[in-house]
Amino acid sequence: MSDMMIGTIQPRHERIWRAEQAGNWNLADYELGNLRGAFGRLGRAHPMEEGTPFPDMIESVIQKPLGDLKDAIDRRDDADFGKAYDELSDACNSCHQALNHGTIVIGRPAGPSQTDLIFDKAGR
Repeated sequence: MSDMMIGTIQPRHERIWRAEQAGNWNLADYELGNLRGAFGRLGRAHPMEEGTPFPDMIESVIQKPLGDLKDAIDRRDDADFGKAYDELSDACNSCHQALNHGTIVIGRPAGPSQTDLIFDKAGR
């Protein structure tokens, strides 16, 4: 599961933030769709985690924050985006805690990106 989280979920989470910060709302929306799909694949790959039906846990934790993030992206609202992004990060961290992975804490990206994607030019 950790490979999928580090290689699939976390990069999309970061790219959503960086795209919005660059004003590239189309890329933020695209990556949000990819993140939602990645969570679905994660749940199918790991139907049970720590004795809990993992797909149900994922959906219950991310449904509202992802919806709020989608709304903020659709409205191109920076303030609501920041709030929704933080709520998504908090939701992810609550799941990490529940699954005894509390040492993994995510939040707003700081410092340079670890990707070669150019956020402020793609798809404008």
